[in-house]
Amino acid sequence: MNNAVVFDFDGVIIDSLEVQRKAFFESFRLVSDGPLPSFEEFLGHSGDSIPNIFTKMGLSLDMTEHYRRIARENIHLIQIIDGMEELLRYIKDAGWLCGLCTGKDRPRTLLTLGEHGLAGYFDAVVCSDDVTHPKPHPESLLCTIDQLHTTVEHSVFVGDGKNDIICAREAKMRSIAVAWGHNPVEILRQEAPSYVAYNVEELRHGLQALFLHTEVSL
Repeated sequence: MNNAVVFDFDGVIIDSLEVQRKAFFESFRLVSDGPLPSFEEFLGHSGDSIPNIFTKMGLSLDMTEHYRRIARENIHLIQIIDGMEELLRYIKDAGWLCGLCTGKDRPRTLLTLGEHGLAGYFDAVVCSDDVTHPKPHPESLLCTIDQLHTTVEHSVFVGDGKNDIICAREAKMRSIAVAWGHNPVEILRQEAPSYVAYNVEELRHGLQALFLHTEVSL
C-alpha cells in the first residue's frame, strides 16, 4: 500500500492571508454598514467552508459570492510558501501519493493551482463544496484517501489549523501541524498532532520519521 501525504492548502502550501483579509472585509462592507467582524475569528475557523464560517460567525451568507469573487480577482497576490514546491517534488520523487484537502471551493482551488503551476503535484483534490460536511468533519479527508486508493494507516495530514488536526484525529489519521500558518502553535498543540513543524525542512523530516522511521522526535 502506498504512503500518502495530504495537505491543507491555505497557510500550508500557499500564503493567501492578505487576499483573505481583503475579501473578508470588502465582502462584509458590500452587505453591511455595521462594525467590522473579527478577522482573527474568521482565521480560527480555517479549513471549514466559507458559508459555514460565515454562519458560525453570525454573518450574512450574502457575503459568500462577493468573498469568492474578490478572492478570485486578487489571486495574483497569493504566494507559494518558500521551499514548499521543492517538498512537493521530493514527495513525488519518493514515490508517495499526494493529496489536497481544502476548505476552499473547487473553482478557486483549481484556479490557484493552475496560476502557480502546482496542479501536477496532486493525485487527488477534494474541496469543501465536494462534500456534505467540510472540515473539521472527517468526510473530506476520508474522501481524499479514497481517491488516492490508500488507507488512513498509510497516510498523514498536514495542516495549519485546529480544524485540520481535529479532522485527522476523527479520521484516525496521523497529522503534522505547521507553525507558519495563521494559527497560534499552542492552539494546534492542544489538539495533539503527531508532530509540529516550524519550517518546511522540519516538515520533510517529520514525513521521513513517519514513513521511513528515521530518528526524529515526534
